[in-house]
Amino acid sequence: MENVADKIRKIITKHVDITNAKEDTPLSELDIDSLDLVEAMMEIEEEFNIEFDNDEILNLKCFNDIVDVVENKLK
Repeated sequence: MENVADKIRKIITKHVDITNAKEDTPLSELDIDSLDLVEAMMEIEEEFNIEFDNDEILNLKCFNDIVDVVENKLK
């Protein structure tokens, strides 16, 4: 069974190669543009049946931030 981080990694990997990235690698270093990030976030919302507000998306700095926000919303 996949955990939250694995599911998120799979979704983001559709948009940018993060196979060698660490969980704390800044999103800005992953060459993910804003359109790819928005598309990935929409897929994550759909996968977990949650919604992000604009402030949450703007405050995402690394992969771990995405996982933390999703896990908090699932509680």
